[in-house]
Amino acid sequence: MGIKIYYRLLVLLLILGAIENELFGQNITESSGNYSFFTNVTNNNSETGMLPKKKSFLNKFNELSRKKKTIYFNTATFVATMTIGAASWDYYSSSFDFRNEGWFDPDTNYGGSDKLGHAFGGYVLTSVYNSIYKKFGYTDEKAILYGALSSWSLMTLIEVGDGFSQDYGFSVQDEVFNTAGVMLGYFRHRYPRLKEIFDYRLEWVPSQEFRDGDADPFTDYSGHKNIIALKPAGILKSDNPLLKAIELNVGFYTRGYEDNFHAHKRYMFCGIGLNMTYVIEQLTGHKVGGIFNYLQVPFTYIPFKTELD
Repeated sequence: MGIKIYYRLLVLLLILGAIENELFGQNITESSGNYSFFTNVTNNNSETGMLPKKKSFLNKFNELSRKKKTIYFNTATFVATMTIGAASWDYYSSSFDFRNEGWFDPDTNYGGSDKLGHAFGGYVLTSVYNSIYKKFGYTDEKAILYGALSSWSLMTLIEVGDGFSQDYGFSVQDEVFNTAGVMLGYFRHRYPRLKEIFDYRLEWVPSQEFRDGDADPFTDYSGHKNIIALKPAGILKSDNPLLKAIELNVGFYTRGYEDNFHAHKRYMFCGIGLNMTYVIEQLTGHKVGGIFNYLQVPFTYIPFKTELD
């Protein structure tokens, strides 16, 4: 199921990101002077001559209890996912079936890159849910617990949907890496000390297949690298600027699996590079948020690779 996971994550992250921005950005209040897109009017205001507005759907949602927000949000997400699955991903087209896709063997469809795609997806989705639940008002501990449960449930729901798809089937390997990614995201947020020690990132440099129009950013495995970035300053609990500026990278990637015209190659590598979050902050005086905790900036490290095939 390697290709489809990226389409799904794209859709889900766009939906979750849009909902997060709309629901939890600047609240529109009656006294702010701003009008909601969802505002409805019913009668005239005799004093101002203006048409009063009702509270928008988003404002009403924000007034719900944390529990109701959680139930409604997850229900909507799950229903939307299964509806999209039925319409676009061939769900319910067959009886439930298992599919053995293999692990990291050279003769699998993508040499294991798709499995790491599942891990990265669960990892990122756990962080997205964690952020949303914090804005619902949960404590840090509960936000990451519920975030991990929601992420795992959604990823598993997708995999179960695959089980009812004639083209795919339920992959135990995919589910193992879904779970591994969610657990990694959970522990990293549950124990903030881990954030100082490592990041799990995805790097993408468009491959020739992408430039030729034969792949998209989410299936361009020959342009992807999965990286664990170790931070010496965090490991050693040091404030040394040099140690903060550098990091040690360990990664895995594949090349040539998109077609049968290139040799299929798998690689492991290690390297030394720059911690771009810290470097950019020092150079500009501005923090860049957490984006580079998840996305690796290309060409910012020196790799030493070894071919596995």
